[in-house]
Amino acid sequence: MLVPYNLPPWMCMKRSTFMLSLIIPGPSSPSMNIDVYLEPLISELKELWEIGAPTYDVCSREIFTMRAALMWTINDFPAYGDLSGWSTKGRLACPCCMGNTRSRWLKHGKKISYMGHRRFLPINHKWRMMARTFDGTREINPPPTMPTPDEILEQLDDERCNDRTNRKRNRVVGSTTVKEHSWKKRSIFFSLPYWKDNLLRHNLDVMHIEKNVVDNIVGTLLNIVKKSKDGIQARLDLQEMGLRPQLHPVITAANKTYLPPAIFTMSNKEKEDLLKVIKNVKVPDGYSSNVSCCIKLEHRTIVGMKSHDSHILMQQLLPIALRGSLPKKVIEPLIELSGFFRGICSKTMRLEDLDRLESRIPYILCQLEMIFPPSFFTVMVHLVIHLVAECKLGGPVHYRWMYPVERYLHRLKFHVRNKTAPEGSIAEGYLLEELLTFCSRYLESAQTVFNRPSRNPDDSKGKVLDVRLDFTVWTQAHRYILFNSDDFTPFRMMHLEILRNTIDERHVSNEELQKRHQDQFCNWFQDYVMKMDDNERSELGHKVVMHSKGPLQVAKEFKRIVINGTKYRTRNYENGKKTQNCGVSVCIEDGPAWYGQLTRIIEIMYYDGSRYVLFKCDWADVTRGKGFKEDEFGFSLVNFSHLVHTGNRITDDPFVLSSQVSQVYYVADERCPNWVVVVKTKPRDVYDTGEEEVTDDDDDEYLVNEYCNTSNDEAIEPAIDDVVWTRNDIDGLTIETP
Repeated sequence: MLVPYNLPPWMCMKRSTFMLSLIIPGPSSPSMNIDVYLEPLISELKELWEIGAPTYDVCSREIFTMRAALMWTINDFPAYGDLSGWSTKGRLACPCCMGNTRSRWLKHGKKISYMGHRRFLPINHKWRMMARTFDGTREINPPPTMPTPDEILEQLDDERCNDRTNRKRNRVVGSTTVKEHSWKKRSIFFSLPYWKDNLLRHNLDVMHIEKNVVDNIVGTLLNIVKKSKDGIQARLDLQEMGLRPQLHPVITAANKTYLPPAIFTMSNKEKEDLLKVIKNVKVPDGYSSNVSCCIKLEHRTIVGMKSHDSHILMQQLLPIALRGSLPKKVIEPLIELSGFFRGICSKTMRLEDLDRLESRIPYILCQLEMIFPPSFFTVMVHLVIHLVAECKLGGPVHYRWMYPVERYLHRLKFHVRNKTAPEGSIAEGYLLEELLTFCSRYLESAQTVFNRPSRNPDDSKGKVLDVRLDFTVWTQAHRYILFNSDDFTPFRMMHLEILRNTIDERHVSNEELQKRHQDQFCNWFQDYVMKMDDNERSELGHKVVMHSKGPLQVAKEFKRIVINGTKYRTRNYENGKKTQNCGVSVCIEDGPAWYGQLTRIIEIMYYDGSRYVLFKCDWADVTRGKGFKEDEFGFSLVNFSHLVHTGNRITDDPFVLSSQVSQVYYVADERCPNWVVVVKTKPRDVYDTGEEEVTDDDDDEYLVNEYCNTSNDEAIEPAIDDVVWTRNDIDGLTIETP
């Protein structure tokens, strides 16, 4: 299928813009022969580039010649090899390192390991000389470089990559030449005149890479059958390589083999604690699927995770659950790897952030090489090191990964009504859907795919109740509005100056002055306006005069509301629900962030018709050591058993404007009673159009949850004597000798 890119972000990569250009009959994939089916498409792409197509511009009302170019392909990793012609299997499976791919055949595991990430470290880094800690060799080679377009064409002209008649991998007797590339064919895309000059021809799919990395991590930590990368074969490979003697299998009596516990091995209690955190988590509505359904506590395993479940688990939940489950040297690189994926999945990217990620990922992977066995490092784990370079060339991954494509392919499968002719069913269903999509562009009165409201439309409210405010709530709400509206700033400054002139500042602290100002301003403001004559009040404006009288006693109360694309619900309303939408936070300039739980949503109205939606919350005391703390990994934790106030006194300040809050959700951990971890969120379908200047204070999606504080290289570099391969506090595993 073809995906047009010259669209705004809220339209790009949407199903309504996809163009199904080719249906290849099954039941098996054409693999490297896919070029035969692509010939008609390539012919039309050539025509669009060289000749163009006359197109009507509705703005200028003129006809112009439109030309189009193919930017890149979006595909999973096996399809990467079919489309590019570079084999994504075997010794040279990495299409970025190409002929410089570092790999090693594991004799007992019968697979290839892709390590050698020390090449990407600075040339004088001390880890390069630590042979025993890594794969038994010293690293002196520089990082691999991509060949130039001319070098690629020279490799493609090699007769060995064009002659596909002899498929046996036999070498000529006596020949000492080694094939320096893994090209299997000259891709048909190189027939496009501009293709060889493209810096990014085929995208590495972040979706599948992240999914495979999560499977490796979770499968190994939980020792899931057929998913763990640590077992008897992995230990025998370590023994074969002469590495980590403390982990070598030990043959005991009665035909048994003992596997010592590795540094990443978890006890049954640690596995249960980790899984309980994930199972009990409640996320906001529309944030993800119910991940707790994948947790099987009785078997201490995770099953049935989809790609997006792995996405949420990797970037948010797994780092939280790992706290306290393993030694710090194991947790730190995994948490930093989570931050890396959050960084490359950010909607907004800055070059300095990408440079930092690119410099950090070699250290992360090298740390993992010190921890996990060589069998852990599949080609998908290795590809992580190339993701930042592709982000610099192609931009945010949201326009280059497989999530929209996979969803669309899933939809196409529903067109199949006749299973004897699935291709024809898909073609007819697509043509009908394309016709309806075209017609719906001109139907403004009917609800279509283009004007259908989003999942959380603004101003969406639940049941509305008319309530009468008591004097305490009425005063608290009125005071907060007067102190948080710019229209009343001159009057606040005037009252503050009056207080300074009437008291002796030498005996009254600034805190006491501000407290008096807050307690007395509302009454002073009302008296100040009432003492004016009609001409003076008319100069103030109708809004100021009406606000001085205070709001109406009758207000509207809601159980839920949608503000700026984010759904909020009160805490009591969420009892028994699987989602959590009551968490809020407020950032104060030159002050700490406040975290609360939403208890009431009210809309008050003044006599001039002005309306304000206010959130009443239970606010945690953010004083460090009381209701707020940061752990050693940089997680923010709050304790709602320590509130800054109860909100019942007239001097309390429990309210906040709905426009001032951002949504968070809290993750409980039984290992830290009464404390919950704060996770910040961003609403869906909200885009930065670049109209405002970007400042250092703006929260980027990557910086929102910066858990691990390992910001410098030396902080994560252990000494050679500190390298430990085993745990002494848990028992190993005894198995049958193979």
